[in-house]
Amino acid sequence: SEMTEAGLHILLCTAPLPFQYETCVAEKFGWVRKHLGEEWLPRLIITRDKTVVRGRILIDDKPKVSGACSNPEWDHIIFSQPYN
Repeated sequence: SEMTEAGLHILLCTAPLPFQYETCVAEKFGWVRKHLGEEWLPRLIITRDKTVVRGRILIDDKPKVSGACSNPEWDHIIFSQPYN
């Protein structure tokens, strides 16, 4: 909430697991609803290719984000996790 109060427009960009779209998308909506609240649902972008999403910063747990755009406009910040 501090970022939105500072005037930043925050979007959640997530990729569904391959071949699990039916359950994965519903689970992502459910996670956002439970942990962030109903007001965050319109800010959720679900895409297989994060490189085509416009923005200033992408905070992601995946060390290498690749896709159709070889030079996305956002800066990539890696959110470190034990599995990466």
